[in-house]
Amino acid sequence: MSARDAWLASNLTLGALFAAQALVWASPASADSLVASDVYAAPQRLVAVDGARRLNLYCVGSGSPTVILDAGSGNSMATWRHVQAEIAQTTRVCAYDRAGLGFSDAAERPSDLRNIVDDLHRLVKAAPIAAPFVYVGHSLAGAIGLLYVATYPEDIAGAVMVEPAFAGEVEALQAPLPPEKRDAIADAFRLSLAFDDACLALARQGALASPATVEARACVDVSGNPDVLDDVLRQIDAHLRTLPRVWEAQRSELASFTPERNEPDVDSRELDEVHPSFGDKPLIVLSRGVEEGAPGVPPAYLAKVEAAWRAGHDRIAALSSRGANTIVPGARHYVQIDRPQAVVDAVRLVVEAARSR
Repeated sequence: MSARDAWLASNLTLGALFAAQALVWASPASADSLVASDVYAAPQRLVAVDGARRLNLYCVGSGSPTVILDAGSGNSMATWRHVQAEIAQTTRVCAYDRAGLGFSDAAERPSDLRNIVDDLHRLVKAAPIAAPFVYVGHSLAGAIGLLYVATYPEDIAGAVMVEPAFAGEVEALQAPLPPEKRDAIADAFRLSLAFDDACLALARQGALASPATVEARACVDVSGNPDVLDDVLRQIDAHLRTLPRVWEAQRSELASFTPERNEPDVDSRELDEVHPSFGDKPLIVLSRGVEEGAPGVPPAYLAKVEAAWRAGHDRIAALSSRGANTIVPGARHYVQIDRPQAVVDAVRLVVEAARSR
């Protein structure tokens, strides 16, 4: 950390510091700051966490506290390609693939929050990764981090939540909608589940290796993937999509976060049973600055849905006396891809704050 950054960290709140940094976030990641594609195109270190079942882990850099990067629903560690090398200049940073995703072995149980947290805790012990560590979670992994800090508070030194999911999210986002559209977002989740079911069936039949139908080609289509995937990683991702274990894991994660009719989703119920708190540990929440559409939501209601999304992030930031929720201009849901420097800066701030506790 530069002398300027050290002064800012000691004299400004996290939120004010982020406002001061906003001008540099518009810069895209340089080629030098990217981890080489081949790191994410093959298994790195396979760590046994439950008998012979292994999770794929990649660590780089040195120093403490270690940073753990946890990707969004259905994503591999490759979504952190734009930030991992930069964070490694500050401290040791580890990314991993959850069960069934990327190059980790297939899950042997549902991929709900409780089981995912158990897997991560086993990985931390087996690797080993020194605790307490700084947890960085994107999207679904934000909810994973909440359950983790409630279950193993002594393991967490601080956290950065990037566009995090939260308990009761679907219901909160649907609340501003007119009655006839009240189930629009949940219905979109259920439609995604139906797609995953169809692709899983085709994968089990071996029909995705050489897709001959429109349906099969849709399952392995990677053209809509985040910009983090270059040509090498797109080919790997297309191959991974032919594997039943990947569809099983992706479907299970989504199913656990999708509410049933008139009944909360599994993940929300698990979060509601605990009371996450970060105490006075440093916590930064990063929210997208670009309003995104939601399937089935009338354009006139998008601003209200976006406000509900950010309100959920405000509630997460309030779980720490040193928490801050910051809107990142120009960023969509994948902030670590659209504005990687914002994520790098947030992690560095939390690491420095954790070191000074």
